[in-house]
Amino acid sequence: MKKINGISLLAAGLVMVASLAGCSKGFMDYYPAKDAAAVDGLPGEYSSDVYGGESGGEGQEGINYASGVVTAGEWNDIANWDFWSKLLNNQDWAGYASFYSFYPRNFVYVELKDSFDAPVCGMKVKLQKNGQDVWEAISDNTGHAALWANLTDDSFKVNPDDYSLTINGSTYKDLQFTTPNTAEVAVNKYTVAPMKVLDAIDVAFIVDATGSMGDEIGFLKADLKAILELVGQQCTAQVRTGTVFYRDEGDEYVTKFSQFTNDVNETSKYIGKQDAEGGGDWEEAVHKALETGIQSLQWDTHVKSRVAFMLLDAPPHHEDAIIASCQKSIAKYAEMGIKIIPVSASGIDKGTEYLLRSFAMATNGTYVFITNHSGVGGEHIEATVGEYQVEKLRDLIARLIIAYAK
Repeated sequence: MKKINGISLLAAGLVMVASLAGCSKGFMDYYPAKDAAAVDGLPGEYSSDVYGGESGGEGQEGINYASGVVTAGEWNDIANWDFWSKLLNNQDWAGYASFYSFYPRNFVYVELKDSFDAPVCGMKVKLQKNGQDVWEAISDNTGHAALWANLTDDSFKVNPDDYSLTINGSTYKDLQFTTPNTAEVAVNKYTVAPMKVLDAIDVAFIVDATGSMGDEIGFLKADLKAILELVGQQCTAQVRTGTVFYRDEGDEYVTKFSQFTNDVNETSKYIGKQDAEGGGDWEEAVHKALETGIQSLQWDTHVKSRVAFMLLDAPPHHEDAIIASCQKSIAKYAEMGIKIIPVSASGIDKGTEYLLRSFAMATNGTYVFITNHSGVGGEHIEATVGEYQVEKLRDLIARLIIAYAK
């Protein structure tokens, strides 16, 4: 992840303010606003006095990092499907799809509620084609799940008659697919028996630990405990945290991790031992990070939500075996009900943006991107999205955690 004139993106993203509201937001609150909002009072150059942010300590070249400086946007492609479906017709974006062999085009969107009209979360759902499993997912804390057909196949068309859903042992036909020709998401609604889930959320941070990540890891060391205590004060859900740090082949290590724990002191102690070194070329061992996130972290299958924030600015190496590993891992994240939320920084190019948005859609997550509205640092590419709400990155990530924890 690149730095913006020495300002830590992770610091700005993960330092949450005590004034945030509790878990009272509705499901749709985490979707992006349709109208862009200007960020008032942000000058062209960084000044902690002007921004009035909370000090995070000194970093490189003595710069004092402050929270609430870096701005970001969120774009949920499922919620804005008409925009995405039109984007698929763009020649460049079609090229990105072929390059990475990810084709998020056809899916069945499910909404599960009980007889009292309450969302049913934690329910396994399978999409089958002619009796063979195609995609698996778990309904989230709002009762929704996205099940993809032909995610890794270059096919624009599906025959709904070939497909069925299996939910809690019952089979359902007559599915409505959302396709590139569908202006809005078709919601397949079912009434099912409620599931018993724990009032808890697992949150993992998958972080690039190559040489440019020194400040980000430094802020994790300083701020994680306070951040999670703040979230705990505002939500009834118990929060477990785990981490994955990754570099690249040939570095001191490729991945390392800290297991999920209810004790923030354990996570903080582990992060305190980490530093940032290695890297060199642009691509990193993203596929190994994804593998470690599902093979080594012990996700709780009984909690209401599982979320993985993936902080990066570089794609995986483009090799057939690595792309296949990414495909397999993403399907497993969806099967385990783990939402991937990429947070892209200044090194992102359009092809990587496409890949990260595919990760998010496949797992029913959302895409977060740093913007230029703060006037801080170098130029960021403009995300290829519609109108969106500009937010402080710290507030945006806090909002997502709280939304998924409610």
